[in-house]
Amino acid sequence: FRIPHPCTPSQEQPMPHPVSGVPLPPLHTALAPNGRAAILTFHSGEDKLVKKAMKQHLKEGLYSDIAKDVIRPSAEECIRNSRARSTKMRWAIKASS
Repeated sequence: FRIPHPCTPSQEQPMPHPVSGVPLPPLHTALAPNGRAAILTFHSGEDKLVKKAMKQHLKEGLYSDIAKDVIRPSAEECIRNSRARSTKMRWAIKASS
């Protein structure tokens, strides 16, 4: 008998389909100079896209700093909210110029 991870939901639930084709402005255009943003991702594919975009914008000088590592929920948070298990958070600070 294998004991499941405490954050594992007891029943499989279908994942909601993301709304595609909705035009959103790039994040750096919505931020004020020195503005901060936090992005939550729920799938590895989403996280990969966010990480790649943030690194590219850092190289271009649009961001002054970005998260070097993801921020994951604590074990306590996963116990209280089982859906938090796969969540990753990355942050960015827009350049002042």
